[in-house]
Amino acid sequence: MNLKININFFEKYLANFVNDIEHKRITKKLKEYDLISDVDDQRFHHFCS
Repeated sequence: MNLKININFFEKYLANFVNDIEHKRITKKLKEYDLISDVDDQRFHHFCS
């Protein structure tokens, strides 16, 4: 019983740790890639051609 509780705690801790790392990676990529300017640029080319 005690071992199962420890495994559940470790599993939740590990999942939170991995999610935190993924969140930081995605946030960093989104900061590098300016989505709004890309959409505006595509819209400009669509209406001007």
